[in-house]
Amino acid sequence: MRKLRLSCVAALAVLLASSVSACVTVAPYQRGLLTRPAMSTEFEGSETSFRAHVHDSREGATGGFGSTGGGCGCN
Repeated sequence: MRKLRLSCVAALAVLLASSVSACVTVAPYQRGLLTRPAMSTEFEGSETSFRAHVHDSREGATGGFGSTGGGCGCN
């Protein structure tokens, strides 16, 4: 029983140590690379409009982004 508890504590300590080591300090000269638009998780403006067009084409209806109507003729 004591060995089991000791091994659980040791496993928890290893897990905690490995998760803390993932933190890293970014050097000032590297921050410029992280602020590039390509590193952004947001879509580009033209890509958003293209995705809306593809969605409208697949659904067979325009809307779903705040406008009314469903393609069936009822508004």
